[in-house]
Amino acid sequence: MKTKLIPLLSLALISAAQSQTVIDIAGSTAGRSAVHTQILALLTDETYAYDGTGAASAAARAIYTGNYNGQSYIIRTFWSGSVNGVRDVAQQIQQSQYFATSVVGTAAGQNINPAAPLASAAPATAPEIGFSDVFQTSTSFSSPQLTVEDEVGIIPFKWFKNDGASAGLTNMTPALGRAIYGSLGELPLHMFTGVVTDTKIVYCTGRNADSGSRITTMAELGYGVFNDVNQYSGTVTGGVTASPLAFVGNSGFSSGSGVSGLLAGTFADGDIVGYIGASDWPTAVAGGAGELSWNGVTLGTAAGWEEKIRNGQYTFWGYLHQNRMVMTGPSLSFYNALRDALLAAPGSGLLTESSMIVQRDGDGAPVFPK
Repeated sequence: MKTKLIPLLSLALISAAQSQTVIDIAGSTAGRSAVHTQILALLTDETYAYDGTGAASAAARAIYTGNYNGQSYIIRTFWSGSVNGVRDVAQQIQQSQYFATSVVGTAAGQNINPAAPLASAAPATAPEIGFSDVFQTSTSFSSPQLTVEDEVGIIPFKWFKNDGASAGLTNMTPALGRAIYGSLGELPLHMFTGVVTDTKIVYCTGRNADSGSRITTMAELGYGVFNDVNQYSGTVTGGVTASPLAFVGNSGFSSGSGVSGLLAGTFADGDIVGYIGASDWPTAVAGGAGELSWNGVTLGTAAGWEEKIRNGQYTFWGYLHQNRMVMTGPSLSFYNALRDALLAAPGSGLLTESSMIVQRDGDGAPVFPK
């Protein structure tokens, strides 16, 4: 893996200043907020810019400049999903979605919307660091093999039903999950409740094929991470989901916020179930979505919910991975610093790997004691 250097234009300044090491980051949005926080914590004399309609911690792309350990850095991020993060780092895919290195923000952060100039695809835009919710072996891009897959946190997931869904719809099991996603994306309610007269239809929703959340879920169900699914999408206006739902087959939402937004709507023609990661739980709950237990275990929000994951009672979780190929010099130094910072504080809703007393060897693999 290369260390990308931008030489100073004035030879007279070479002895007085350093070149800047450029590090590009790609992949899953699961750790995006924590990565943003830790980059700012690691850098000194930092400035940054980002684009989007929300906060910098949720921006699709950002650029940071500053110093770490006596070295000057430019850090660029673009978040395109777990699968793309694995592919782009392992195969060194040149990107055209990073800010140009000429873009400089402010100490407090500058929201640039519409976006400032982007860098053209070139060897210098292949990402050094990737983030993924899943192991490389759970993606279609197993070659070349990543040099390092560091597990920097634990991402918990939950099943939810939509606002106003049937009271008897309380639990999701591996068998039900395989049946609903593997058939036509729908099942009669009585298969969930055991009550023959419950003839309402339950529809499933979820993420697209680039999503680590979807891979984690299908692995946990025992459905198979490479199998196509059938699921539904929809739009919500004023808290009400439009009818009919849109059958999207193997497609799905590009973000967890899309799933949580759909589950926050009432639906007159049936019930809707879906899976979301910890960062999107608050949106779903605020919109009236109800948590389902997983295989009879309810994670909940009461004090101590984390212990159900740490001790192996609740198994619907995956690792947040920080990935790289070969790195050396200042690039490796920053990689290690970012990894260590995330190990200590992986982000809101995520658990530290060191707090776990159980582990697993792959996505959906058996959970066993450390």
